[in-house]
This record gives sequence, C-alpha cells and structure tokens, in this order.
Amino acid sequence: MKTLYLCGGGNPEGVRLALTINRASCRWERIVLLDDDPTKHGRSVLGVEVAGPFQMLEAASAESDEVVNLVARTTTRRQAAFDKLRVFGIPFATLIHPGVDTAGVTLGANITSYQNAIFCALSTVAEGSAIFPAAVVGHGCHVGRGCVIAPGAVVNARVEVGEGVYVGTNASILPDLKVGAWATIGSNSAVIEDVPPGALVMGVPAQMLGKPHSHLNRDEASAFAANAAVGQVEKPMRPQRDPEENGLSRLRAAQREFIASPAK
Repeated sequence: MKTLYLCGGGNPEGVRLALTINRASCRWERIVLLDDDPTKHGRSVLGVEVAGPFQMLEAASAESDEVVNLVARTTTRRQAAFDKLRVFGIPFATLIHPGVDTAGVTLGANITSYQNAIFCALSTVAEGSAIFPAAVVGHGCHVGRGCVIAPGAVVNARVEVGEGVYVGTNASILPDLKVGAWATIGSNSAVIEDVPPGALVMGVPAQMLGKPHSHLNRDEASAFAANAAVGQVEKPMRPQRDPEENGLSRLRAAQREFIASPAK
C-alpha cells in the first residue's frame, strides 16, 4: 500500500493540497498525518487523522512510501523538521497543485506549491522550498533551498533569494535585488535594496531591525534531530529564539501602539 506521510498537523492547507493532488492522479492509496505534538494526536484535519509522531516513519517503506514536510511557520523550524525526517530514509514527495503552470521553470526536489502560485518563465526554485497561494516568483528569479514564500508575496524579476529565506505575506521585492541566506522579510514590506544574510527587514520601505543573526549550527541541529529520532534525547534542546518570530512580535507591538496612539 503506497502511503503519503504528511508531517506537520498545523498546516490544513497542506493537507488539502495533498488530497487535491491525489484526487487528480490517484498517486497514493493512503494519506497519513504525523505531528510530534502529542496534543494533536487523534485529531482529524479534513478527514485525515493525526496518527502519531514522526517516529511512526520507522514502519514506512522506502520503496513505496513518500513523506512531505508541511512545517512552514519559520524556515529554521522547517529545516529542523527536514533534518529530523531525513533520518528515516523515506523519499520526499513534491506537491504541486494541478492548476499551477510550471512550464519553463526549473524546480528542485520536494517542492510544495499551493493553488494560484505563479512561477514566471525561466525562474528556478531549489529543493525543499514552499510557495504559498497567490505568491509570485518572477521571471529569471532564483529561490534557494528551504525557502518559504508566503501568500501574496511577490519576488520580482531576476531576484536572487538565498537559502532559508522567509518572505512574509504580501511582501514585495523589487527586481534585480539579492536577499541573503536565512534573512526574514516581514509581511507587507517593500524591499528596495539588497538584504544582508541573516537580516530581519520590515516596513515600507523595508528597514533592518537589529543586527543580522547567525543561523543555528547545522551540525548541531542535525545531530539533535538524529538523536531525537531514535529516542536518545533525555530532555528537549532549549530552542534558540527564532529571529522571525521575535521580529513579528515586535511588529505586532508597534502596530498596536500605532492604533492606540491619538490622531495627530
């Protein structure tokens, strides 16, 4: 029985995407949802039950089954999930909505592309990236590994987006710019100049908040994921503060302050 394992119970849109693809192609005989949060176990998302933790992949078949990483709230968490899932040796599946036009586009492995995403001709998207509904990847763009392009975001022509970049909802990046690896672009921002690696930028025009951060050491993250997969971690690693979440918290606080301030 060919099974698709969807990993990440907090992404119902990803579940709907998989169901839509399967109705069109009958690609899998069974779809199973997994999540490491025990409070989600037993819940149903669009008729697909959260069967248990990622550890259940030990019983999966590398010859017939596939796995999809639905974690996309931040790119650091998405990468950590990829590292954890790779331990089980199950091939990653590519999920592209049947209505998305990919002619003239170069796509890497295990891409996730939702309904109404737009890939312009001669664009390139590297492995493990997620392109959400109504996002636009302009012609000649290059989107690196493990990126998330959130709903309605526009990456204009010939933009170079580095590995692990998060482009927030309705953000726009002007043509010919470069966005460094692991940078985060806040929602509704207008990027008009190059973004350094690890930077957090927000606003119109986008401004950098604080200093660029360093991404979690990949060797440490991979080692933790491998140990967790075989039950050798006695207590959870204290997570690093996610710069994207920290930036979003500051943005929300600034918005609340603006709304509460008296009109001038």
